[in-house]
Amino acid sequence: MRKKRPVLPLVLAVILAVGMFQPMPAAAANLYFTGINDSVAPLTSSSMPYWSGGTLYVPYTVFDANQNGVGVSLGLYTSYNHRSHIVTIFNLKQMLVFDLERGTCRDDMTGAAYDARAVMRYGKPYVPLYVVCSVFGLEYSYNQLSYISQGYLVRIKSADAVLDDGLFIDRARELINNRLRDYTQSLSPAETTPTIPVSPSEPPEVDGGNVATYLAFRCESADGLSAILNTLDGTGQYALFFLAPQVIEEEGGLVRRILGTGHSVGILAWEGEKEALSRGRLALEELAHTRTTLAYVPDGARAGLEEQGWVCWKETLYLEPGDSVGGTAFAGTVLNRLGTRRRTVYLTLEGSGNTARVLSALLRQLSSNHYTVAVPMETRL
Repeated sequence: MRKKRPVLPLVLAVILAVGMFQPMPAAAANLYFTGINDSVAPLTSSSMPYWSGGTLYVPYTVFDANQNGVGVSLGLYTSYNHRSHIVTIFNLKQMLVFDLERGTCRDDMTGAAYDARAVMRYGKPYVPLYVVCSVFGLEYSYNQLSYISQGYLVRIKSADAVLDDGLFIDRARELINNRLRDYTQSLSPAETTPTIPVSPSEPPEVDGGNVATYLAFRCESADGLSAILNTLDGTGQYALFFLAPQVIEEEGGLVRRILGTGHSVGILAWEGEKEALSRGRLALEELAHTRTTLAYVPDGARAGLEEQGWVCWKETLYLEPGDSVGGTAFAGTVLNRLGTRRRTVYLTLEGSGNTARVLSALLRQLSSNHYTVAVPMETRL
């Protein structure tokens, strides 16, 4: 007897199409609280829901009572394999699998595939909320909080939820305010100031002798890109990749891997032409449903582009290792060129096979000499 094809993927496809057009807040400094049934999870920078490309993302851990901070069960369990970069959300009937490197999503129980992907943020996988809720029969809502400026509540609900949203928001007011107080008190100076991987005109002083270092790769081709990613993954470091438009168009798998493993992407337009920036941005939106405002352009093009909303990289130092240079020698050159800087460093390397060959030694030497490779902040829409 032939099995009937499941109708869920077809229904979900419609839901996803509608979900992409949900309005999202215009401000970039909003606070997103997470409600799980009739409780509110602790508020932290690394667990706050966020919008990307018109989609609302949440940490995969919110669906698991053992990991969501309040012990509230939604009937699901989760796991994350750090080696394979695979997130699994499951119950006895379904198993939703997100492959961050490939940018795919499927149900291992039914074989259904979904046009969705997980992303890395603050070193933690985030998943699209509407996909998980649709697959597992959960509900979610999104409401502004009248008693907190730029405060929003993202609430995930199973059949066990008792209160409607209006009553819940009213009764949870004290708890939400306590969560906000705890969050504010926990912020370090670094978290309360913008941290965008672009050099300001006067970089701030770095305390404690550790120099924050933002690392970028200028990639006119994909040569060496996979090896560079392997090294960064092995050391747990994150970087910014400025990709030429043709790289985005021709190397979709690598671009999805870059984004899926927590790195940032900008557009490389060495001649400063607006056509290249528009072409690269459009290709990235079509490939990964995400948008960037980061650009690598000549000095003379920066002012005009920044007026149009582009964030233009201004490097402290650019280097391209030669064919014969060894890793230790190249690392020494970088440190000598940086001298005794005690300010934020914006280091650009050519995205090549030679760079991949010396990168491991360079990262070790930077760490040994108190240069801390900082996590690039994702560009917000």
